[in-house]
Amino acid sequence: MDMVLIKVAFRNLRQHMTKTLIIGILIALGIIILVVGYSFMDTIKAGIEKNYIENYTGNIFIAPNSLKDPGLIVSPESMQTGPKVLDNFNEVRSYIESLPQVTGTTGQLNGISMIQWGELGDGFAILFGVDSASYQQLFPTGIKLLEGTFLAPGQEGIVLSRTVANILKETAGKEIHPGDKILLSSINKVSGTKIREVTVRGIHDYGDAAFDLSFISFIDETNLRIMNGLVLNKADDLNLSAVEKDALGDLDETDLFSSGDLDSLLSEVSTLDTGIFGSTDEDLYNVLGDTSQRAFLSETDANAWNFLLVKVDDNSKTKATIKELNTYFEKNGIEVTAYNWLDGAGMSAQLADTISIVFNVLILIIAVVAVIIIMNTLVISVSERYGEIGTMRAIGAKKLFIRKMISLETLMITLVFGFIGVILGIIILLIIRGIGIQATNQFLQILLGGDVFRPMISIPAILSSVGMVSLVGILASLYPVAVALKISPLEAMNKG
Repeated sequence: MDMVLIKVAFRNLRQHMTKTLIIGILIALGIIILVVGYSFMDTIKAGIEKNYIENYTGNIFIAPNSLKDPGLIVSPESMQTGPKVLDNFNEVRSYIESLPQVTGTTGQLNGISMIQWGELGDGFAILFGVDSASYQQLFPTGIKLLEGTFLAPGQEGIVLSRTVANILKETAGKEIHPGDKILLSSINKVSGTKIREVTVRGIHDYGDAAFDLSFISFIDETNLRIMNGLVLNKADDLNLSAVEKDALGDLDETDLFSSGDLDSLLSEVSTLDTGIFGSTDEDLYNVLGDTSQRAFLSETDANAWNFLLVKVDDNSKTKATIKELNTYFEKNGIEVTAYNWLDGAGMSAQLADTISIVFNVLILIIAVVAVIIIMNTLVISVSERYGEIGTMRAIGAKKLFIRKMISLETLMITLVFGFIGVILGIIILLIIRGIGIQATNQFLQILLGGDVFRPMISIPAILSSVGMVSLVGILASLYPVAVALKISPLEAMNKG
């Protein structure tokens, strides 16, 4: 019976060649679009993922629970509320590094700053405060220097991005080089306004990997902690000498800000019997030159980090590792959370996911249209075969046989033309891969992951495409089968 069914189905397809070709061409085109489209998306996503994991984010990052919207590049929330630090940093890092799948970790501080260089030069930078040794070990290919050197262990300074250096060049009218000094100024709710003078140690280039990465400049962790207010001591903790306390105690703020005349106030100040206002220039310079209190207020917390970046030996272990880490943090009451790299990688990295969603929506629309077209073609084909179907029913063919026959015809068309579509799709991909697609602007460079895009042939894309088209064929055959089964032998023979 099965061989008879196959022969009948094959004969029907051959006799109705026009309808067969219409359906087949639609299926082949659908397969080509799906194979090429999904291969494009898989290549883009894989390229962005590899690029970010290897050079910027690691596989996993740890962020404080108090930061509800974490972002490794720029977090709008931290800009509004001030920087948040990791709870129990040393314990968290020690536990993570004890896991066999973890290959390395590094702490990271984030900030933003306005830049002033000379009288005219000004710009803006996203700051990554890093421990240079562990950062370079975790991301050995992430830093591409154009001039100078990267930060040495324990060295203060900044490595500017090419984009920031170009902005300073445009505003100042001259090029900035390693050795030049710049002023960084930042403001947040924790530290207030901070200004730091730092030396430019180098200029690096992230290329055109992403727009939001192009403003990243690396700074030593000490300076960024001071700018973010991550210090150990406050002004209230200053240890004043007895002479200084006596001097301050003799002045009442009501006297300083009273309505009395200025001459009497100055006269009162001039009679203070203290050792801090000497009568000679040397005494005055000694007071002004004492930086001990400034150093006291600038003493930073070496364990204060905004994020901890983690790499694992196999990206397929990322999801399980995140689950394991969050279970440990919750069990031990540690107020931090482990996230996948994409959660904090910034808008450019998430662009591929957004485009993938849009592409899937378009494919869904195309699939619905294809179902309707194929369904209509099959219904026309069935209506032209009323007499044939009626005769088959009259000589004893069951409804199940008719159902199998039409379903088998649809399946044969899907498999044959689907295979043709896969072959054509692979040929198109190979041609594009050989030629390459030139990215002519920054948007395309971000989207395609570089200057030239060469798509890979994605086996999952091929399998999913064939599966989707097969599903379209099955859905498209349901209504024509129902129409065929409603045909009574007498009615069909009369129409035939």
